[in-house]
Amino acid sequence: MLVWVLLAIGAFWIWNVWSSRSGGAEHSEPYEAVRNFWAHESLGDFGSSWELFHSQMKERFSKDSYIQRRAHVFMQDFGANTFEYEIGREELLPTWRMSEEQPQLENVYRIPVTLRYDNSYFGQFEIRQVCYVAKEAEQWTILWAYQPF
Repeated sequence: MLVWVLLAIGAFWIWNVWSSRSGGAEHSEPYEAVRNFWAHESLGDFGSSWELFHSQMKERFSKDSYIQRRAHVFMQDFGANTFEYEIGREELLPTWRMSEEQPQLENVYRIPVTLRYDNSYFGQFEIRQVCYVAKEAEQWTILWAYQPF
């Protein structure tokens, strides 16, 4: 059994190294920020995903509140311990604001994400959420829109 686990880990490592060096899809830093955020979310690591938020998002809710609400919604309400996600194509917006109360940000990326759930109670369903990515203190950070459509 241990041999199979080690072989699987080795194969994954080789594939990862190979795809990063040869012809593997290279993604932008904003895309990678979104990927990192949703990787944490899909594992239920809401504290780490909160750390990737822009300061405007961190002002919206505290880390403890965010962790509690996300765990409640995903794990208790949806009955899902994890989910799959697909990241769409990025679009550069010259200016954007999170809400009417917040200042305008420049050079923000709009990146849609589709979340897929398979639940014994609700069945299979998808949620589409658009993430916005802005650079703050030399780091790409995540925002959500809180403005009327």
